[in-house]
Amino acid sequence: MEKCIKTVPFVIMMFFIFASCNKKTNKFFVNDTFPEQVIKNLSIDKYDLNKHEWNFFAVHGNVFEKKKIVNATDIKMSFYEEGKTSSFIMAENAVLNSETGDIKAKGNVIIVSLFKGTTLYTDLLNYAAKTNRITSSSYVRQESDDTTITGMGFTANSDLSDITILKDVKVVKKL
Repeated sequence: MEKCIKTVPFVIMMFFIFASCNKKTNKFFVNDTFPEQVIKNLSIDKYDLNKHEWNFFAVHGNVFEKKKIVNATDIKMSFYEEGKTSSFIMAENAVLNSETGDIKAKGNVIIVSLFKGTTLYTDLLNYAAKTNRITSSSYVRQESDDTTITGMGFTANSDLSDITILKDVKVVKKL
């Protein structure tokens, strides 16, 4: 009898848990809201024939194969020219389109050109793989050895050899 009394509250509790589930809850678990893969230290490389174009590295990546996207955190994307790293992007978060190679990065985004000695700081950027262009509509600060340039929005190629700040441009020459 005592054993039966102890199991009654458990059975009642389980009944309420299952009875409170509705179709919305079931739909949530059926659709594609969960990644097919969760990968630590994710690394993806893009080659054009034998030419290494870029490497995308993330400390953590959620791969949604059906949607063809990777949600990544703590990323570093390196661009290559003639086998050497020409520039790289670092950001807190990014979404990589695994089909096109396009990337949207946000959160303390830093772009460093190793060949040009230029660094860009912004909060948000888009990289279009087809055109090899980086764009943003956010505030940007460009630092070089002798100049700091700030403004709103920019376009640039991946090695930062061609940068255009779009508006509200301010230039400060360093001494």
